[in-house]
Amino acid sequence: MSSVRNYRASYQSYLTRQDVDGAKIKYIFIINTMESLQRYMKRNNMQTVFNKFSPLSMYGDIQVLAQLGGEFYRLPEFNEKSAPKYTKNNIYGQDASANEKVDLFSDLFHTSELTHIIWFTDEEITPYVSVIQSMHAPHLFWNFVSIKGYPLRCEGTLPKNINLTHAPKISSLATSVLYRKVLNRFSQYVNKTDLPLSGRVRISRTEDLSGSVSIIKGAKLPVEQMNIKIGVGWKTFGEECLSTAMLLTNDKLLDAENITFFGNKSTIGMTHIDSRELPTEDMEQYMINLSAIEQASQDKVLFTLVMPGGAPEQLYIRMLTYDNREILRYSIDMSVCQENTALELGALYMYKGEWRFHAIGNGYNAGMEKIGAQYGISDLTESYDFTPGIIEDIALDGRSFEYHMQDLFTKLGYEVDMPTSDPYAPDYGVDLIITKAGIRTAVQLKCFNNVVPIKAIQEVYAGAQMYNCTRYMVVATNYFSRAALQLAEQLQVEIWDKTQLKKIEDRLRSRIGVSPNHELKLKLSKQESEDEIDIDISAFLVDEHDRCLGDDDLVFYNQPEHASGCIRLINDTTWEKLMYLNLSLLPDHCQRIIIIGSLDAYKQRVELIIDNELDLYHTFEYMPSAVCDTLVLGQFRKIDGEWAFTTSDKYFVGGLEEACKMYGLVVEE
Repeated sequence: MSSVRNYRASYQSYLTRQDVDGAKIKYIFIINTMESLQRYMKRNNMQTVFNKFSPLSMYGDIQVLAQLGGEFYRLPEFNEKSAPKYTKNNIYGQDASANEKVDLFSDLFHTSELTHIIWFTDEEITPYVSVIQSMHAPHLFWNFVSIKGYPLRCEGTLPKNINLTHAPKISSLATSVLYRKVLNRFSQYVNKTDLPLSGRVRISRTEDLSGSVSIIKGAKLPVEQMNIKIGVGWKTFGEECLSTAMLLTNDKLLDAENITFFGNKSTIGMTHIDSRELPTEDMEQYMINLSAIEQASQDKVLFTLVMPGGAPEQLYIRMLTYDNREILRYSIDMSVCQENTALELGALYMYKGEWRFHAIGNGYNAGMEKIGAQYGISDLTESYDFTPGIIEDIALDGRSFEYHMQDLFTKLGYEVDMPTSDPYAPDYGVDLIITKAGIRTAVQLKCFNNVVPIKAIQEVYAGAQMYNCTRYMVVATNYFSRAALQLAEQLQVEIWDKTQLKKIEDRLRSRIGVSPNHELKLKLSKQESEDEIDIDISAFLVDEHDRCLGDDDLVFYNQPEHASGCIRLINDTTWEKLMYLNLSLLPDHCQRIIIIGSLDAYKQRVELIIDNELDLYHTFEYMPSAVCDTLVLGQFRKIDGEWAFTTSDKYFVGGLEEACKMYGLVVEE
């Protein structure tokens, strides 16, 4: 029961942070119960997901439907009482067709209630899109969640009330991360869309508008506070818009790094916040420290809006204090901006030693190219990408990049923590804190389609001290600038650019699940070589510290079988080696099995074939460099409680003798 209370507390905390009234939300679950997906759900403990979702029924039982092909059947309702054994009692091995059949798209949804439909599946989504669109039911939000964690397939552009969610093994996500991953887009949708409903899901407005002043184009007002927020909001049924904030000196943009937006989250005295996930009407916000800007000899902050898909229907810019009291609001007249693709909204500027706000509202037909050229950087769009593609990529993938990296670091064996759960609190340039073997590493994440600047290295190095971290890392979806690379080397900041990140992700994907209930056959052989090359395969049975406890835990050509019977080696030919494994016989002191390949020639391609369970063959190719003769082919280990084989990219010189030293065995001279 303690876990149920924890799940409920986590859900209530989520609702509070989102400022959402859970009583106004109805949920419906749809589960694709085809046999192959049932096996996958069992293996990846899908029941855990249902346990964590049990608090969604706090305000009423949840209706559940089973999908079998193109038919849908009503299952027993889901609630906190039925949640712990729901999959066992109603899904695994059950005949869903024995239940009442329903017509999903006509009989079930004769309601005006705001409904979040969570559909667990892994099939092509495209056939359902046109049907959902034809219903003309914006109060129904369809959230397709991948059971296997792979991106769901769908052709064309999705309407706003359809979302595709995927996360590798969602059952392993922390409860709060699972809620954000699955529920955030729904909260954004209902709070940013005018729905034909009585009432919204917002609990209350947390901002004080009583003292706000409405201003017109051209107005100039003094700014008394030095720490303020600038909010930008719009309403559009077309493509997304994108706001930017530019630091100017004498009306010149001195450096492309002095611009802040989705793709460059912070600069001197200014931080960009995606407000789509916060309890505010703004789409984007900027946290401004005018003292820091002034000390950096900057005298103007220009706020602009990029509108690649055309002008929005409504648009405003406003100023707030840090405690959410609105100071002023400027609503732009969009009737005179219909042909524009970019707008200057307003500016904070220094005048006779005092800061002021200027309501501008001027439009451009040439987008950010014209704005950049006017303020001194003619090639601004070469430094940053302001196309509709990048807006959508950053707006969606940027928000999920953090969740993705949490999953990835967890799979790499790290404990992952967030520096703060408060979206308004500063994170000092640290997005994640990862820990392994007692070593804390501060990580900054940069979901960029542009080159990562030196500022990212500076921020994570400084911010690490706030969280008692002794190591530093920046992970990015693009490459780093030359200055960033030089500083990272000097400060010993580890960096993963897009190539390194892809390499690590590919290595994790080069993984197969294996069963201890079936004997495994490994075959190592050469490829594409007419020469007779002598190859060997060996196995080291190691503990949690990657050390063999004794010589008996090495299986190789002179010791072809382990005493426990879990591994035996067959040396029939020089160019092909076979090894058989029975994981059920593995001794208790052994946590994993390291598989090593040795060659008597350099730069030869070999392949490892694993006969996994019932004639399911998996092939991995290896190509060592010209100076390596020994390969760590991979290892068998438990991941999230299940046995798996993961490949490795480690090569070295020295053959089996050097491998013995690596895994703690003494080699006699």
